[in-house]
Amino acid sequence: MWAPEHESMELPVIEPIDDPEKLLAEITECLEQKDSRSLKTYILEHKTKAESIFWELILRIGKCINAETYERHSEFFDVCCRSLMYLVKVGNPKETLLALLEQVDTFIDDVKFKNFLPPIQTALLKIPTKLFHSLDITLETVSSHLRSLELPENTQLEGDKVKVFHADKIVIRLADILYVYLKFLEPFVNAVVVHLDMTAAARKEALVLKKHLIRLFEHPLCHLVLTYDPSSDKAKSDSRICAELAVSLLTKVETDFHKLMKHARIKNRAESTIKKANNDKQTKGKKGLAQEEYENQENETKLASSSLPKDAVTDIVDAWDFQMEIAPLAKACLAYLIHVEQLGLSKYPAVYTREYLLDFYLETISVLLKNTVYPVNHKGLLLLKALTELVPQHSISVDYLDNPGYLTVINDLIHIMIKCPVKDHRVMATTLFPVFINRFVAAGRFQIYQSILSSCDHSGLKGYLITLLKNDISDNLRQALSQIASEKGDERGSKDETGTVSEHFIGKRLEKLLKLALALPEQETTDILENSDQIISSLNLLRFLILADPPESNITGFWNLLPNIEKDFLSPLRRGLDLSRAHYVLELDTMKAGKKSDGKGAEVTCSVEGMTLPMVEEKEKAELLGKAVNTHDVILSLLARVSELVDQQKRLTK
Repeated sequence: MWAPEHESMELPVIEPIDDPEKLLAEITECLEQKDSRSLKTYILEHKTKAESIFWELILRIGKCINAETYERHSEFFDVCCRSLMYLVKVGNPKETLLALLEQVDTFIDDVKFKNFLPPIQTALLKIPTKLFHSLDITLETVSSHLRSLELPENTQLEGDKVKVFHADKIVIRLADILYVYLKFLEPFVNAVVVHLDMTAAARKEALVLKKHLIRLFEHPLCHLVLTYDPSSDKAKSDSRICAELAVSLLTKVETDFHKLMKHARIKNRAESTIKKANNDKQTKGKKGLAQEEYENQENETKLASSSLPKDAVTDIVDAWDFQMEIAPLAKACLAYLIHVEQLGLSKYPAVYTREYLLDFYLETISVLLKNTVYPVNHKGLLLLKALTELVPQHSISVDYLDNPGYLTVINDLIHIMIKCPVKDHRVMATTLFPVFINRFVAAGRFQIYQSILSSCDHSGLKGYLITLLKNDISDNLRQALSQIASEKGDERGSKDETGTVSEHFIGKRLEKLLKLALALPEQETTDILENSDQIISSLNLLRFLILADPPESNITGFWNLLPNIEKDFLSPLRRGLDLSRAHYVLELDTMKAGKKSDGKGAEVTCSVEGMTLPMVEEKEKAELLGKAVNTHDVILSLLARVSELVDQQKRLTK
């Protein structure tokens, strides 16, 4: 026979407790034993109204809301969260808010942070008119957890490897916490959307929200990859979604992004007071928070007879002001999102010229370009590209170079071109370099060429710049020839005319540039191999001038300089080239002739610029020496061709 089924045992009924102290003791025991049923009964079912113990209850329940409880006692964790929310809903909002904030410094994990935000949000929303100083303190305290989060490592990502960045645990955590925090801010922002008829209290709340929203663009948004191509079928990353939400919220509390960034560096006279207030709140205990509550009440009493409604309250300080200084990275990230990602454009006035915008953002761009963190540096390149491409070629006056920011940005690009470990960034900087320079009129480009050629000692960069100079001389020469043909009545010449002839790439001014470009640092003792890029570009420039501007026209005035060029550049180059090539040929021959029978694969040392490289095999060293000889042969071939063309033109002239 089957055993009779036992009737389910009924759990004992938990009677309500009227004595607050006994109730607190029972609830404390429930918390210690992780008794979710009793805790639920005492607080949620009995709907306790003993507000005298709410402070202690919030503190003790709050200690149980953490990742460990969530993982091991999920049901108990859920009851704790619901109980905490109940206490906030029925209790005094100001007292419950202070009790919640007292535990903020114990945000040891993300679980506690995310589950404390809803009660804090509820407590603040229950206050009819938020004290904007209390709102500021609350946001300052809550956001401290977000600011303490680790930023992603500075990994050098190439091409499609950027996808790996979004899968990084640190990035996922940042996006998760940031999204929760933005959702926490959303109801406060929606309640104080900026408009003309705002009350003074609402305007101050908007300032508080604006200040804390702007901080997010420095940490963590600036350190995240936020790019998105609307034309692609790829989903937006979590980081991008957070960026869009942050900009969307900021548009509701700021009417003019340009004005915001233009005055970002103006420090407020109350800066020291604000900093002290923000620092003091970190060390406030229960007594300090209670004192703040008392001061808030005193402030409300003072304002009772003012023009504001009776339920309206302002800050605890009569003339408390904000420091609206924006961190450089926050300003830079916001500028990137506006001008590159096209977010928040509705709040950016469309009345500024493109040249002005580029000039305005130079300092901001430089901040990004100087930063070696991958996402930050990439934002600088993209922002410079977006603003530069808006400006027509040859439209920026030379007077703009009075702003040192232009040369600073150029030097930042040069640094990336030469030293950045990310190939994609080097390529982008190399592409942007001539585009940026070509935005200037001829006088501006002349000054830039002169400045870089006289200060730079990098052969590759000098060679690249000489190539750009050759292109400018070519365009100017073509315009000059077209103008001459037009004056002679040649219709074909007039059709080729594309602009006016610039005096900066002919005559005396060109002579200054040629002296800088066609120069050997140490005459015939110059290291030919190390300076090969500059030498090859210089010889190509000479060959072009000889062919494009023959002696009978001499529009550029090049032929007047030829004797000096022969003396100061070509002759020393011939002597130095012969000596240098002979040295490398001898080294190569010695290596080939000196191979030992048992020395197959022997290792040798190799030095570059005085630094000894790791041991290399003889085969590799032979390849290096062979490439060096080939480079000398290329230079020798170009030099011979230049000499041949000079002699040929001289014979034709005679």
